[in-house]
This record gives sequence, structure tokens and C-alpha cells, in this order.
Amino acid sequence: MDCFDAIVVGSGPAATFAAVGLHGRRVLMLDVGFDASRSDGLRGNLYDLKQAHDDLFEPLIGNQFESLHNLHQPPISLKLKSPYMSYIVRDARRLTPVAGDAFGGVVSLARGGLANAWGAGVFRYTERDLAGFPIMAADLAPCFDEVTTRMGVSGVNGDDLEPYFERDEQLQPPIRLSSIFGDMLQRYERSKNVFRQARVAIGRSRLAVLTEPRHGRTPYEYDNLEFFRPHDPGIYTPAYTVSELIASGAVEYRSRRLVTRYSERSDGVEVEALNLDSGEMETSRARALCIGAGALNTTRIVLASNGDHDTRLPLLDNPMACIPLLDVTRIGTALQTRDTSLAQLNIVAEDEDGRLAQGSLYGTTGPLRSDFLFELPLSARDNRVWARYVAPATAFLMLFYARDPDPLSGVRLRTSGELDVRLAPEPPHAVENTLIRLLRRIGFLSHRAMIQRPPMGSALHFAGTLPMSAQPSRYQTDRDGLLAGTARVHIVDGACLSRLPAKNATLTIMANALRIGRRVAATLA
Repeated sequence: MDCFDAIVVGSGPAATFAAVGLHGRRVLMLDVGFDASRSDGLRGNLYDLKQAHDDLFEPLIGNQFESLHNLHQPPISLKLKSPYMSYIVRDARRLTPVAGDAFGGVVSLARGGLANAWGAGVFRYTERDLAGFPIMAADLAPCFDEVTTRMGVSGVNGDDLEPYFERDEQLQPPIRLSSIFGDMLQRYERSKNVFRQARVAIGRSRLAVLTEPRHGRTPYEYDNLEFFRPHDPGIYTPAYTVSELIASGAVEYRSRRLVTRYSERSDGVEVEALNLDSGEMETSRARALCIGAGALNTTRIVLASNGDHDTRLPLLDNPMACIPLLDVTRIGTALQTRDTSLAQLNIVAEDEDGRLAQGSLYGTTGPLRSDFLFELPLSARDNRVWARYVAPATAFLMLFYARDPDPLSGVRLRTSGELDVRLAPEPPHAVENTLIRLLRRIGFLSHRAMIQRPPMGSALHFAGTLPMSAQPSRYQTDRDGLLAGTARVHIVDGACLSRLPAKNATLTIMANALRIGRRVAATLA
């Protein structure tokens, strides 16, 4: 049997950068790798397209009414349900089933993973964020630099968020602010002392979004199509890097392979995968294995490989609170159509115990009106009028909280093949009232009764099932992702995070996977 230096499982953020770190070794990437159908009909600005075309039903709603999924099915992220974006979760429930009470999450088998629909927020974990990890910020620093160089990141240094985000000398200019967020930032600057006393800071978002050309990719064009069109060249996804690795010969890529288990031998690792075309099981062999299938699917593979249907492993995800904000001076104004559905500002708030919450501020121009209409308390007709006139005056603060392991949250592999997921609910936080009070002070109204709390798992930031530890025990990993009890199996994705700070973990997962890939490559030399 042919033997590779390393097998990488998956093609999401972690698997992709583990493969980058393995440069110079003979690497096989096994992936289901679903990709988007052609979306040539969606070129230009969403609102211009609506004016120029009589019928956009197929790309916006779908012949199978895909975009109306949340009206009659358990809700999923708005970016995952439109016709051209639904490939991201294609067949995931059938091939990698997940069950759990009030679980709002999904998994992806697409090339690039869930990052095909991510918000593109990129934040470096600081020493404070890495408390409890067996690695330090200095271990990740060069990898952060390399990942951001490859992606292209826009934002600013020197604002009030730099102490939380750290300085990045490679930033492109930030994305353009819509007028509602430009006003918010100006009002914040005038009232900054009040916010500082409450330990709250606001600043520009850091995004893996180009505002200048880079490596053949064009800048972001403010087309409002993030919810409907895949592969915007201005927004980074790991799928771009996977294509580069394939084209350069850095990896041998085998798609439509669903990895189910591995077995370690004295001289290597054998990996079993289902060929989705033939229906046959295939076995591949390598000297080392890097699993980056996403925390839930990685956990499934590890438990299945151990024949373990009893152990419940820890599971983390960021609890969320969505706070609508209204600037009454903007009611009835024209909606900005050359805008973005990406986060334009970030908020960091510190509670009395020193724990950080982090939020992203979004406008309303991207999603379908139907995604909001049925959440309003009026008649369908009145809701349409409300949405038309109030949408330009509305912003949404999506607030994320940190999560540590707890005895009520975990994941177990059932004998049926389903992952049994449990995530304990998060109680309301006092910092929400603080933020509502401060934002009201600068003209943005809300009320705690308006706060929406998506089901646990909705953040899609799954982590911590196979955590790093200085002294790893069973189902834990060392600082280089090596799974305890194995000699050649490395966990490279969010499964190996020791805890989950409030900030989006994707950039840190990429940097850590790159670091682990380099360490594995060195051992294979």
C-alpha cells in the first residue's frame, strides 16, 4: 500500500493550514469537498439586480424554497440556506448526523468548511485569552503573521480595541462604514470617557476582507450578496488556499471521501474513508495523521476509532445574545444599497469579574426581508411597512460570551452513529444592560425585552472536545495536538482548544494548525 508522509482530514480552516505547515512533505488530503453550483446570474449589486430583473426567484429563494428554510424547519444561520449557499451543509445531516435537545448547530462537508459562510472576523488570541492553554501568544505570533499575510486582513491599529486585538502591521485599510455606523463611531468618540468608565470599547472590525487587490483577488465591492453568492473574491475562505495547494502539487486531494476511522500501526496510521461515488470503503496509509474535520466531526472520528459509545467528552460553543438597536432619527430615510452585511464595528465589554464579552455590529441590507418579518409583533402587512421604514434605522449587536468546560455540556457517539450533543444554556449577563444603557446614551435605543438568544450551538464555534493540556490524559492532546495514547495522530482544529474566549477562534485555529503542521513536518524530516 502506498504510504504518504501525512494524511490531512478535511479542508476547513484548520486542515488547510495544517497542510500549509506540512509543505515539503508528501501530503494526502481526504475530504468530502462539496462545492457551489454556478452562480453567474448573481453579478452586481443585490438592489440593482432586483431593479434590472423581473425574476430572481431561483437565485434568491430557490426552486425548492431553500431560502424559506427557517419558516418551517429548525433554524440555521441565514447564510447557509439560500440556493447557492446551501451546498455548505449539503448532506451533513445524513452523512454526519447530530442530535441534541435545543441544539442550534450544523456541520459542513464542503470544501473550505463552514468558513464559506463565516463572518470573516479575525482576532488574535492574546496572553489573556490563552490562560489555561499549554501554549503562549509568542508561540502563535509568527503563525498569526503568516496566516494574515496569506488571507489579507483589513482593519485599523491604534483604536480602542488594539489592547484586545493586538497590533497587526500588515492590515489593509478598513472596509467603508455605512452612515449609521459612521455616526455610531463618532458619537462613541464624543462619549468615550463614559464608555471607558464602564470598561466598554468600540472600534473598527478586523476582517479577512480585501480593500485592495491581493494575489489575484479583487477587493470587496459592497454588493450585499454575502447571503446568496459563494466565493466572493474579496472575502477569504480556505477553499482558495486548498485550490492553490492542489495546483502547486503541495497536496494530493481526494474529494468525496468521508473519513470514518483510523487505526495506528507500529510504522504508520491507516485511515478508512467511504468513497461517496462507489460506496466502497478505501484505506489510505501515512506516517502521520492530522485531523481537522471540524470539532464535531473530528470528535466523531476519534470516538469511532476507539469503538467508544460511552464516554461523554466536553464541548464548547460561544453563547450568543442578539440586541437590536434603533436610531429613531433615521426612521424613513433611504436604505443604503451599496453596503455590506459584514460586521462593521466591534465592541468589547468587561464585566465585574474581568470576563470579556465581544460583539459585532451589523446592518440590515443583506438578508431577505422575510428573515425579519415573522419576528416582528404586528400583522404581516404592518410588518412589511415597519421593515421598509425602520430597516435603515436598525442595527444588530451580536454579542458572544466566553465558555469554559462545564459538567452539563458534552458530546457522545451513539451506537446509531449520531453524535449526542448537549450544551448547557447561558443565563443573561448584566453586561447586556450596561451596553443598552451606554448605547442609548449615544442615540441607539433598545430594551432587554428585545434581546434574542439563539439556541446553544448557533455560533458554530465548536471546540474543546479533545483539549490541549500540559499533562494530557485520555482524549486530551499535548501542546502540539498529539492525541494522548497515540504516537502519530494530531488534532489540529478547534477540538484541541482548552477553553473558548469570547472572540471568534477561527484565526487562532488557523495559526495553531499551521504551527502543529510545521512541528509534524519537522518530525517527518
